Amino acid sequence: MSGDAGGDPDRRLVPSVVAAMALLSSASFVIFPLIPELQGSLGVSTAEIGYLAAAGFAAALVAELLVAPAADRGHARLMAVVGVLLVAGSLGLSAAATDGWQLIAGRAVGGFGFGIFVIAASALIVRHDHRRSGELLGRLGAAELAGIAIGPLGSGLALSFAGPSAILAVSAAVVLVALVPVLVGFREATASGGGARGLGAGGHPRAIDADGDAIGSDGDDASLGDDPHPRTGGIAAGVLGFDGTDADRSLRFGSSAPRTSIDLLRSPRIVGIVLLYAAVMVPTGAYDGVWPRFMADIGAGPVLTALSYALFAVPYVLVAGWAGRLADRRGGVSAYARGMLILLPIVTLYGFVTNPFIATGMGFVESTGQALAFIGAAAAMAHAVDPARAGSAQGLLRGIGLAAATVAAAVSGLAYEAGGALLLFGGTAVAVSAIAAVGLLLARTRR
Repeated sequence: MSGDAGGDPDRRLVPSVVAAMALLSSASFVIFPLIPELQGSLGVSTAEIGYLAAAGFAAALVAELLVAPAADRGHARLMAVVGVLLVAGSLGLSAAATDGWQLIAGRAVGGFGFGIFVIAASALIVRHDHRRSGELLGRLGAAELAGIAIGPLGSGLALSFAGPSAILAVSAAVVLVALVPVLVGFREATASGGGARGLGAGGHPRAIDADGDAIGSDGDDASLGDDPHPRTGGIAAGVLGFDGTDADRSLRFGSSAPRTSIDLLRSPRIVGIVLLYAAVMVPTGAYDGVWPRFMADIGAGPVLTALSYALFAVPYVLVAGWAGRLADRRGGVSAYARGMLILLPIVTLYGFVTNPFIATGMGFVESTGQALAFIGAAAAMAHAVDPARAGSAQGLLRGIGLAAATVAAAVSGLAYEAGGALLLFGGTAVAVSAIAAVGLLLARTRR
């Protein structure tokens, strides 16, 4: 499709990304309220619940570290299509499962699909309007959390009249609807569209400014800071070791784009931003899978457990756009620090809660901190890296964050069995504090 066919593709991109993300996210989380029921029917142990969550995280980790650079080589739309098909297939596999390992395998397939989809979506919207990258990533995060609200709530309510296998099978069919917005709206921004920056011929991003000059040619290192709108495109001399005059030649979008994202870690500041994201992913891994078991143990039924997921998502959805705009104005690290001031006390207090309604209310508060922290870290990376490598950078960020979540998920079931809520949530708070402290130290350093 040409840039003119069927209307302005730039205007369709963000709504398409939001719609597809909400569908995939809801499908990816329908299984969690079903876990207590599946434990009885399939004989899944509490430890295997942790492995179930870890499988999804680990598969997404592989996708976001190894496949993410393909989004910077012209394959973002194809990645999104494949991602939708894999998530649908994973739900079908889970619906047919007769043993715990099959659920784990299905979760791994879905995690890989979701991983490549979210990187494709992230790369497209960052390049769509780099100056508003924090706000647009906030919208993407809001869609993801809206899905987390809708999926578990729907599956929890459906348990009153349908079995887990039927719910998973219907979800597999529903998620295929996401192919419509993907095929209609997932296109690289054109050079004249929106506020997109650094786009070359044919709409391909490249490391040049609006006047056609190589980004970073003045040798300025502001791109490595937490500046809301660095004058360079981000990854210039300071990160890759190039002269500014090499930026255009070395960072051109397309077949010559680097095949891995590991080189980004040459910058201590990029390492710090990655650690910030990893820190806030630890709670996600530590108790996403165990949360239904924890809620059941303190007296919650399936409906309240599903409602706790939905209520957790509401503040995130409401404040995500504001959090992204704050990150664009004040810097991502600044938004992140505000989020951690909310997040850490709540995580610690979960270990002492014995009332499911109080736990649900605390999740409602925690969500605001999660929004500021997640979006702040993602925006800090978007501000620090040239749009031509947005897919690689966001993949690296999420990939290493998922590595942290995978480790946390793998030990969460064991920790809960050994020491209950106090060990699980207290240990999580300690790990988050330590990783975030190192990340903040590195993210604020200057070369």
